[in-house]
Amino acid sequence: MNERDRALQILKRIESESLYASIILAGESGFVRTIVLGVLRWRSRLDFIIETLAERKLSKVDPVVVGILRIGVYQIAYMDVPAHAAVSETVDLAARYAKRARGFVNAVLRRAAEKIPDPSDPATRFAHPRWLFDRWVKTWGPERAALIAEADQRLSYPDALVLSGDPPGDAIPSTLVDGVVRLSGSSADLDRQRFYPMDEGSAVIAATAAAAASGGDVLDMAAAPGGKSLYMSSRGARVVISDVSLGRLRPLMSRGNRLVVSDGRTPPFRRRFQTVLLDAPCSATGTIRKNPELKWRLREPGIVELTGLQTSLLASALETAAETVIYSTCSLEPEENDAVVASVLSNRSGFSLADITQYVPSGARQWVSEGVLRLTPESGADGFTAFLLKRSR
Repeated sequence: MNERDRALQILKRIESESLYASIILAGESGFVRTIVLGVLRWRSRLDFIIETLAERKLSKVDPVVVGILRIGVYQIAYMDVPAHAAVSETVDLAARYAKRARGFVNAVLRRAAEKIPDPSDPATRFAHPRWLFDRWVKTWGPERAALIAEADQRLSYPDALVLSGDPPGDAIPSTLVDGVVRLSGSSADLDRQRFYPMDEGSAVIAATAAAAASGGDVLDMAAAPGGKSLYMSSRGARVVISDVSLGRLRPLMSRGNRLVVSDGRTPPFRRRFQTVLLDAPCSATGTIRKNPELKWRLREPGIVELTGLQTSLLASALETAAETVIYSTCSLEPEENDAVVASVLSNRSGFSLADITQYVPSGARQWVSEGVLRLTPESGADGFTAFLLKRSR
């Protein structure tokens, strides 16, 4: 099976089995990774190009043929592949998987090789679902929404937390947070005892919580997969790592951490922790930059599906904290952030919203607005929103 065949099969599996591209692509060649991530990243714009050149709706085309055309058009529009080679190889791909459509594929790709149509609609131009782009316009304004969507489309490489030793020679230190480096390739071959794959945005949240704890004890309430706990421990915080999933905590067992398997809504602790970090489960709209498949799976009604859980977890965090709570999500949506915090504070006394600025790493403070950290993908990191809640004196 050649690389284009492999890319087609992986794209089919990602869609049919709701797999994460970052997981299924582990160990694949750079060419396969480029095509798969590129098609996922630019899917709606590729579909616009195909529909325009084919002069028919994709709903009228066999899904296998659509997948083949996306691979071909992506190579022509975005890759450094000679157009004649992209056309020829993709037509051969059609001959193997959709023989009767070979002429149709050839005709569409030859038109693409002559001229790629350019969409005027910004949602299509930046290849985001229209409903998602429209809600970002409502939340952030049209200019900021365009910047966020454009940042999601940039090629993204992994970041890593440096636990010991020197970073890889081609790594670039993060400008947002100490102790993290940007890699120029895959993280698959990293020594996991010395380096831990971790996005810069996630590290900013961990650094903020560690600073708020100021060397005291921290409960990482929904900790899996554990990168934030590792970061906080490396910064001197005494961390208790808790999550509902033992399986997701298992990779941390060899690191000598204190692990507690529990549902954050009913924590088993008899004491309060100085600081509680709650990085809550969410829609993850801030992580589309590295997980482009997410934007095609999300549906607008699903944005509020987790708000009940988020509210319950935050209420529990306030009961478990002696001094401070950091509430964060990797979502850009106000329903999962501002609305959850406001709802919990309106029903509980003893805590109030405070300015988070002093605890945020200096490199990330430009992303604090009115006391709330609103890190968006233009930063080069995953998007995170974070609030500081302090116990009233």
